[in-house]
Amino acid sequence: MQHPSNPPWHDAPIDSDPVAVIHGLLEGHLANHELAVPLLPEVAIRVVRAGSQGSTSAQQLSEIINADPALTMYVLRIAASAAQRPSSRIASLQHAVAWLGFDEVANIAFTLALQGKMLDVKGQQHKARRLWRHSLASALWSRQLAHMLAEEAGVCYLCGLLHNIGKVVALGAVHELAQKAGKKLTGHDYDQLIETFHREIGVRVVTAWNLPPPVLTVISRWEAYAAAGPAPFERNVVNVAHALADYTLLEPTQPARDLLVSDAAYRNLGLSPADGEALFGSAAAINAELDRYLAP
Repeated sequence: MQHPSNPPWHDAPIDSDPVAVIHGLLEGHLANHELAVPLLPEVAIRVVRAGSQGSTSAQQLSEIINADPALTMYVLRIAASAAQRPSSRIASLQHAVAWLGFDEVANIAFTLALQGKMLDVKGQQHKARRLWRHSLASALWSRQLAHMLAEEAGVCYLCGLLHNIGKVVALGAVHELAQKAGKKLTGHDYDQLIETFHREIGVRVVTAWNLPPPVLTVISRWEAYAAAGPAPFERNVVNVAHALADYTLLEPTQPARDLLVSDAAYRNLGLSPADGEALFGSAAAINAELDRYLAP
């Protein structure tokens, strides 16, 4: 019988299957509500709560971002390098909002405020970076699709960015438990455990962060975009954006492209194979923007 003062990994057999051990530990953490949900940076919270430009002015958004000088410099650098930047230098946040739009600057600020936390997974920075890069690519493709379909892009971007947020958080939780239990995991082991737990963890994270309802719906159901339920458009967009991120980052081949435009999720957005020319024509700009946020 385990001594009450011992942590749950104390009595794990030395020769136990490491995946089974960590699976059991993480399952127990979730059942007992012991998972440490990362705190959303204060500036990110304020940006989300600011809502749309209908309720917040450019000056108010600028004041929120200006509260963090390092973030302000980073936002201005990203804004100044945007493909649609003006010929004159973007010298202030209010100028950036006036040129790029309220939602675009808010999304830049939210992404950059969160990015440092998502990449800070001690001992697993490379895998965390890969997961975050895919999430960021999904966000950029979600925004591109929304623009093509003349729909509101801000919430689509946010849904794309966070649709797999549980993967990065699960990575950190798995690594911490493996370190404490003295279990060595392979890359495949990490992937297996992340895939098992990321949806539940993602829902808990977004619930704790109190983000807009479509984000929570997308996290739990983006793959089942055609099922009944709320936020069907956002789920559909993220489904296609995720596939576009796979194409951009993993397999930019003609067969992969043909498969994507023939998929039901793509057609369900009302896009035709001909629309794919304009869509894939933006891949270079998407990759360049990815590199501005997160150099390869």
